[in-house]
Amino acid sequence: MRLSITIDTSDEETALRLLTALKSAGLVQAAETVVDDAEVRILPDTRQVLLHDEPVELTRLEFELLLHLCEHPDRVHRRRDLLSAVWGVNDNYSGARTVDVHVRRVRQKLGDVADVIQTVRGVGYLVASSGRVRVERSPNVVRLADRRAG
Repeated sequence: MRLSITIDTSDEETALRLLTALKSAGLVQAAETVVDDAEVRILPDTRQVLLHDEPVELTRLEFELLLHLCEHPDRVHRRRDLLSAVWGVNDNYSGARTVDVHVRRVRQKLGDVADVIQTVRGVGYLVASSGRVRVERSPNVVRLADRRAG
């Protein structure tokens, strides 16, 4: 289970104290190492993609597809799994070519860094964790770590 909490406050000190308390209780995921030279930056909280610090216009599904691939790097994503995760389609009738078309469009919009999305022939797609792509969450949004019962 994943749970997100948004705290709307202009008092930065209160937000930092709360974040510190959640971290000490083990409820907040450890901060990821920030890579300064990422060519593609994905900002999920504002639904923006920046290519060399310039905005890239993506459709809703293109954004969701790129975000999903980049949030789960170093893993081959089968077309059917992407249809389920991004489109919410769980049937055997929807064409997997839909995924191919959207990947092609995202690659076109990424231009010279299109190769961050790799094709695994006959299977699907993957994004390798090379430091060229970074998903950046807003520091003002507190996210609780995944907690599993048992």
